Amino acid sequence: MNYKKTISDFEKKGKKETRKLKDVEYAFRDKVDVEEILKVKNIPVYETFTKDFSPIKLTLTEVNPGSIHGEFYLTKGHIHKNKTPEFYVLLEGKGILLLQKEKKTRKILMKIGKINLIPEGYAHRIINYGKTKLKVLSVYHEASKPDYHVEFKKRFFR
Repeated sequence: MNYKKTISDFEKKGKKETRKLKDVEYAFRDKVDVEEILKVKNIPVYETFTKDFSPIKLTLTEVNPGSIHGEFYLTKGHIHKNKTPEFYVLLEGKGILLLQKEKKTRKILMKIGKINLIPEGYAHRIINYGKTKLKVLSVYHEASKPDYHVEFKKRFFR
């Protein structure tokens, strides 16, 4: 499957946000020391491009390839305060969808074009374990209210 037109449309018309290392460094197991963060704090880890089709939102997330102390680049991860489901579709790259509920974690190796359901009440994040950009489309309700204060137990290293 080829999603180049879909990706291009989001990159041109979606509301863009960039998450740099300084924005997500807390998410890595080994905290980046102050000296190192000063050198690399502006490195983009991922970008999002959002389109609003009220009450549904679509977001293209592009996670760059790379790692910090051997841990693959990842998204902040979140849980929905309003316990709404979300769907992820891998468009390009190699990605892991990590689901977590209390002490239980589930790792899903994403496949291009396959729809992945994030059930209500699960925290979730994506990890780029490939050598190219990971591009994932998410579909969610605008009232989901993401909470980014989640501590994920499982980690992924090179």
